[in-house]
Amino acid sequence: MDVGLNSGQLALRETVHGVLCTECPPDVARQALTDPERWRTLWKTVVDLGWTELAAPADDYGTLDLAVVLEECGAAIAPIPLLSSVGLAAGVLRAAGVGVDALLRDLTRGVVATLAAHPPGCRLPGIAMTLQHGRVRGRAVAVPGVTRAELIVTLATSADGPVATVVRSGDGVVVQPGESIDPAQPVADIEVDAEPVIGVPVDLDSALAASLVAAAADLVGVAGAVLSRSVEHAKSRQQFGKPIGAFQGVKHALADNYVCLERARSLTYAAAARLDDPATTPTDAWMVAAMAKAAASDAAVGCARTAVQVHGAIAQTWEHDMHLYLRHAWQGAALLGDSRALYYAVGRRFAGGAS
Repeated sequence: MDVGLNSGQLALRETVHGVLCTECPPDVARQALTDPERWRTLWKTVVDLGWTELAAPADDYGTLDLAVVLEECGAAIAPIPLLSSVGLAAGVLRAAGVGVDALLRDLTRGVVATLAAHPPGCRLPGIAMTLQHGRVRGRAVAVPGVTRAELIVTLATSADGPVATVVRSGDGVVVQPGESIDPAQPVADIEVDAEPVIGVPVDLDSALAASLVAAAADLVGVAGAVLSRSVEHAKSRQQFGKPIGAFQGVKHALADNYVCLERARSLTYAAAARLDDPATTPTDAWMVAAMAKAAASDAAVGCARTAVQVHGAIAQTWEHDMHLYLRHAWQGAALLGDSRALYYAVGRRFAGGAS
């Protein structure tokens, strides 16, 4: 299987990168820390450019194209709900398949959605709600971008098995804001007791696989951005008459980061390609997606931590941009399961410990 980017995807990446360099310098994420409405201007640009059209499947683009766009958004730490809406929520709806076309069209037009799939007390995503007597009830924690969302996609148990349900923000949905590590990308807990817009059967592995790949792509972008900044700083910063990148303690750490980044990127691209392959089983899709997300979490946090060390004392200050990347990496690493929980779940399945 060819998991490299074709010429169209390379051109897409270059285009998205160019737009974000102009429209989303790090100062935008900094402003979004204190201005909860700062994201709207950039979101309008993203919608106008058609990036939200990746929410719905099409013959000329797929999961890998979405991963390319999300990777660039992660690199720019763009404070927009593209991951939560087009990556997470739309990923579950695409897995449901039947009866969700109208909702996916809404997302392609810029309606903001999110995914509530983290039950309280669980380190891994799963079923957080119940669908009974025509109402969705339950509680989910650390829901990304829920304060910005018009639609909330969640997974629920029902008499017919797992279902993907959609509820509208407002009546029957109580948001319990908490303190986010990254206020530019706020998370919050929710309590739901509402009539769903739709409830359709879904395979749990398939639904979560698409979301895990999307989250992984965002983190690969963060890792790549901070590693690039670290390398440039190590080339230019002088100590004892030579660049600090010449010292083993710095260059070995950056080399290790590079290996982690390329492993995560390769796993993410491979997982995206597997999701687009009709021959991939739901179990295999979840396995490769979970491995990609775990590797990307470690790469993003590891590269960001090393970047703080390489930049030295200045990286500890509010005025420096590095804490913006570190916040994004920390919060994204916990989204849909931290790496230790994901690796453990993959190991159990591989060893036959889970059905």
